[in-house]
Amino acid sequence: MRLLVRLLALPVVVAALALLAFVATGAASLSGLGYASSLVLVTVSAMFESARVRRRLVLSGLALLVATAGFRVAFAEHGRHLRMRTPSEARARWVNRLLDEADLAVNASRALAWVRLVPDPDVPELAEVMRDAYARMRAAEGWTPSPVVATYAGLEGPWHDDTLEIGDVEGGAGVVVFLHGYAGSFTLPCWVVSLAASDAGFATVCPATRWVGDWWSAAGEATVRETVGRLRARGVRRIVLAGLSNGGVGASLLASRMRGTFDGLVVISGASPEAASPHVAVLALQGTHDAQMPAAVVRAYAARVGGRYLPLDAGHFALLVREAEARGAITSFLRARAQTDLGPAPARLQGAPP
Repeated sequence: MRLLVRLLALPVVVAALALLAFVATGAASLSGLGYASSLVLVTVSAMFESARVRRRLVLSGLALLVATAGFRVAFAEHGRHLRMRTPSEARARWVNRLLDEADLAVNASRALAWVRLVPDPDVPELAEVMRDAYARMRAAEGWTPSPVVATYAGLEGPWHDDTLEIGDVEGGAGVVVFLHGYAGSFTLPCWVVSLAASDAGFATVCPATRWVGDWWSAAGEATVRETVGRLRARGVRRIVLAGLSNGGVGASLLASRMRGTFDGLVVISGASPEAASPHVAVLALQGTHDAQMPAAVVRAYAARVGGRYLPLDAGHFALLVREAEARGAITSFLRARAQTDLGPAPARLQGAPP
């Protein structure tokens, strides 16, 4: 019977060891190695005849799992400049402190390159670009929370979304409200945009909606309106809306629906062909080889609304692959917005909290 159990357990053990090797070769974080190692200890226990050895291995694996999770929950509540909050709580939920986002994102991009399911020209170099960006974010911020777990657990929605804040919201030149794209809310794109924003004296606020990034839906729009309403309540006058991929599609639609709310619009790798003019300055950044969102769609949108169109020699992940160019363009755009006259204080948005 024990021999049968060991034979049945062998594929699971091999899979666990392969996972550990995969994570380790992806420049994993300490927590990523801790989680993977705990899984290996638990699964390998099935290969031993001695019940005492099996029990020790399982207990060791579970202890390592609990210790890794405990350290993450204790020390990843916020970064040095980055904070996460929900409308009801001024700190990150514990589920958003469990994982180092880099372990998930970098290894997912490696897997995409191997299986070749996404025919975008950026995919072969994406893992290395992400690895570098996450290393810079870790050096600048330390351990940080990530909304990715809450996103896939279905916890994001109006009045209970996880919002990232980077910079001085109340005391800066303004705030960039950045909308994530398809696949959900991740800390890294928010942080990359915040680098450009901070160069212009702006803070960055990144709300979250469902993992599909459908900001044009009733729930997505309600989240944006709530975010703006809370910023107004904190005294913020100048708000620039920005969006990435599906977030760019949503931003282009919401900027026209919420006309008079925003002082500028930035769309990155996405815009809706149905969006009307927001009647504010528009910057459109687009990879010329984008296989997910045709460059012609974004170029036509920019021309239709009188915006500036900046082509980048990249695919759908131009924000990361051509980060320096994108950052410079966004910073210049925001600096120009900071010089504009704000006019009278805006009225409170319908549906926003008092």
